[in-house]
Amino acid sequence: MKYKAGAFILLWLSLPAAAAAEDDVLRPLKLSAFVDTYAVWQTNAPGTLATLSDHRAFSGQGANGRSENGLSLAWLGFNAEYDAGSYGVVANLRFGQAATLFHGDSDLSFGVDHLTQAYALYRPLPEVELDLGMFISPFGFESLDSWKNPNYTISALYTYGQPNWHMGFRATWEVNASLTLMGLVVNGINNISETQQGAGLSQRPNLGGALTYRVSDVLAFSLGGLCALDQTRNDDEGYDVFGDFVSTFTSNGFLAALNVDYIFTRADRHFIGASLTFGYKISDALRIAARAEYLRDQASFDGHDIFHLFTGTFTFDIRPVPDRDYLIVRWENRVERSNQRIFGKSSRGTDNTDDDAYRRGWFESVIGVVVTTN
Repeated sequence: MKYKAGAFILLWLSLPAAAAAEDDVLRPLKLSAFVDTYAVWQTNAPGTLATLSDHRAFSGQGANGRSENGLSLAWLGFNAEYDAGSYGVVANLRFGQAATLFHGDSDLSFGVDHLTQAYALYRPLPEVELDLGMFISPFGFESLDSWKNPNYTISALYTYGQPNWHMGFRATWEVNASLTLMGLVVNGINNISETQQGAGLSQRPNLGGALTYRVSDVLAFSLGGLCALDQTRNDDEGYDVFGDFVSTFTSNGFLAALNVDYIFTRADRHFIGASLTFGYKISDALRIAARAEYLRDQASFDGHDIFHLFTGTFTFDIRPVPDRDYLIVRWENRVERSNQRIFGKSSRGTDNTDDDAYRRGWFESVIGVVVTTN
């Protein structure tokens, strides 16, 4: 789960033991599972790419990135955590087409295509945690798991503007109830091994960190980022310098979250993106959420020099099981508009997407169903 300004808490299902001695051993072990499936209709023509810019993931496209309508499985997830206080391990397994989209082509050959996290932790002091291994990138507002976010579909900012995961070392220090510091030394972006990339020439790590300040139980801010030490020769997917800002406000069932990201590379690429999310809990069974985004990048998908993207998303959330989030049903509508033709308009029936026609606008209506053990 992404490390945020305190918006969500991961829930686990504890396994009972048969005997008292076994119970003492298994008490720190917590397991959970979930299934995330959906039905979707969207305006892209069948056979065309879901988007030329790769800014959208996990719905409305198959694992090959082509547009789809109908029923699909996004995730089958298993989570395991063993936390004995001073030490522990965390492992998250993910299956389904979203797992392929999440990893992409760059890291599938290293045997991590069904992992999102696998790390060991050590706490020399109660307020200090040291993690070593593979973990979800700690930047941004949203969680990778849809049912922990106000909206069902993940944002364009998450997919296009933020790293997915890292391999390396993370240290977190809870200075006091208001202030938390986090530092990273990692193998770049979505990279299990620097020595297996770029003919073994790219072996300098990325350095990063974040500062989170909780003004109160209502308001929190987080500022963090990454910097590549080998900017002229790296496998960091363009994240030479990355900055991330998150602010959250929660009160009486209302949530507001602002997330802004900035990317700079030595190739004079400047990216900036922002996402503003609102959520309101009408009752235990009914919630609503809305999200607006803007992305700007020095990228060309349609012969233009600058890429602009606007998105708007509105979500109805129904949780029919009283007092438990075992079943979450969401109906979501999402509209996007770009200055470049990146959305499929028509397919000429060939396997080559270069033969297809594209347009500037897109709409999707999706019903997502998530069942969790919690």
